[in-house]
Amino acid sequence: MRELYEVREMNKKLPGKVRRAIRAKYYDIEPRAWIGKKGLEDSVIGEINTQLKKDGILKVEIRKGALISTEMEREEIAEKVAELTDSELIDVRGKRFILFKPREGWEKYLKKLKRKELSKEKREEKPVKKVRLDIAQFRKKFKKGRD
Repeated sequence: MRELYEVREMNKKLPGKVRRAIRAKYYDIEPRAWIGKKGLEDSVIGEINTQLKKDGILKVEIRKGALISTEMEREEIAEKVAELTDSELIDVRGKRFILFKPREGWEKYLKKLKRKELSKEKREEKPVKKVRLDIAQFRKKFKKGRD
């Protein structure tokens, strides 16, 4: 097994809004990587990394043999794979899970997300002040134009 790996702490977390959007968009993709009876070997992690570099998102399927050989639960296997590949675990459903890793790197991706949030805040409309209008003054002001 792969307990020899030094697992880095996952300090990056996608906002819930982004996670939900990714989960909704990629829910029905087919799995392109499988974890089998050999468990979390270098070759499996290498293939998952390759697929993540290529597309940025990947659905992985856990086979029954992996559960028996690693003696881990599905969620534990998914979290371990996410840690080993430096990716974000989006969703675990049954024996399949979705991983996300931005192709441009986490630093650039998170900066881009922050910029988007800041621009949204700037674009938000502020409530309009209600102004009491004196009709007599209004008529006097615009009567000049009609004469």
